[in-house]
Amino acid sequence: MIRKILIVLAFAFFATGCLPRLGNGGGATSQSEFVKAKPVSGFPNMPRYPKAQLLESIDDKDSFGASFIVDEELQKVVDFYFGSLPQFGWEVTDIKKTDSRNVFEVRNAQYSGEVIINTAADSKSTAISVFVEPR
Repeated sequence: MIRKILIVLAFAFFATGCLPRLGNGGGATSQSEFVKAKPVSGFPNMPRYPKAQLLESIDDKDSFGASFIVDEELQKVVDFYFGSLPQFGWEVTDIKKTDSRNVFEVRNAQYSGEVIINTAADSKSTAISVFVEPR
């Protein structure tokens, strides 16, 4: 039993290293201004859907936001975030779900917020919006 737990923990550790992430690194520095195509410095550590194009990000008095677009079906993106957010230390609650939109409430020790995944305006791509603020 303990061996299985250790294997699962080791897999989770290595898997998080393989996932693209947003935050915990350098980045543009800008307070209360949107930064195009770059993560702002200090953005909390969070998964980023592979090949998702970062449109903009913001740090507004330690409240962070980012928006992405990806050419992928909605359900694949939803499944990715629902599965990978806990690997990055986030608790996830699925609070709203429709055919074209999912809203996750997320929280960790420092932040709480939402990840919104919906069909983009072109009806082909998927839009991802992340908003977190200090708890």
